[in-house]
Amino acid sequence: MNYPQYTPSNRTAREGFNILTEIVERELGWIVRPNHKENDFGIDAYLDITVHEFVTGKSIAVQIKSGDSYFKECDKDFWTFTGEKKHLNYYLNHDIPVVIILVDTHSKTAYWEVCKVEYINFISDTSWALPIPKRQQINNAQKEKLMRYVSKNIDYVSHYESYWQGNEILSDRDYICIIVEEDDIKRKNYKHLAELINRISSNKMLLSRYKEHIDIGIQGYDDDTRELCEIEEVRDWIRDVFAHVPGLSYFLVNSGKPHFLKNFFLSNIQGSITTAARNGGRFFIHYTPEEIEKILTILFSDLNYFTRRFDIGEDVNGKITRNIVECLIGKRL
Repeated sequence: MNYPQYTPSNRTAREGFNILTEIVERELGWIVRPNHKENDFGIDAYLDITVHEFVTGKSIAVQIKSGDSYFKECDKDFWTFTGEKKHLNYYLNHDIPVVIILVDTHSKTAYWEVCKVEYINFISDTSWALPIPKRQQINNAQKEKLMRYVSKNIDYVSHYESYWQGNEILSDRDYICIIVEEDDIKRKNYKHLAELINRISSNKMLLSRYKEHIDIGIQGYDDDTRELCEIEEVRDWIRDVFAHVPGLSYFLVNSGKPHFLKNFFLSNIQGSITTAARNGGRFFIHYTPEEIEKILTILFSDLNYFTRRFDIGEDVNGKITRNIVECLIGKRL
């Protein structure tokens, strides 16, 4: 008769799968999720791990073999599973553990072993063997051992709830002025500034929102009659900031009243302290072309590094570049 066939081997494989499903659900309390045949490249199913009825997102991939042939070749302590080399590469490259399971359809028991390089023996040019310990039946007593091959489960929602709340607060702002205290200046501490820039950079929406929208204020020198760029410890902190906080040039305010960018400029002009003269509260600064070239090189090298790292377009880089130049020297590129 010309019909599709349901062979004894098909029947045995289905019986083995059903037996394993019953064992896993009864003994481990986990879920057996079959792999569709069109996607079966050596993995028959996944064991989805649950904890107290919660599905954790952790899984174990399994290759299931059942029938008398898998229980003939054995010694005192092991059954022997044999497989093709093409499947071995596939198993060893999996990002989750792969377990080989032999199901005895007569005794309705299942034996397992994880597929690891150290456990494999080559038996020909095309095949390999994995000993399956007889003592490793799938049951509740083996649950803890199976779990050792799965990474620790983390409650990310609870763990990062405050972090996401912080991002939500940042999302409600269009501009940030970061205040650096005198103590951080003296200790040359850039940690908090770097952490905030890294946090914003890691979120694509915040990365876009705060482009050219962050300024830095320095607090604690109100009683000092000098300008910030004339205070040595402040000048040194400002000069070194880009070495400790990469990408800052992308975020700094560079139009209107850019506080920090101007201070960075003044702190890098060698003659600013000795040649600057106050006239009605205004500065008259003398600087050389070499000095402005050095300052722009620092800023543009930082900007180029950052935009490449985060795959930010050349159009954005160009716009920020032009704004920085106009801000510092009053000319458009």
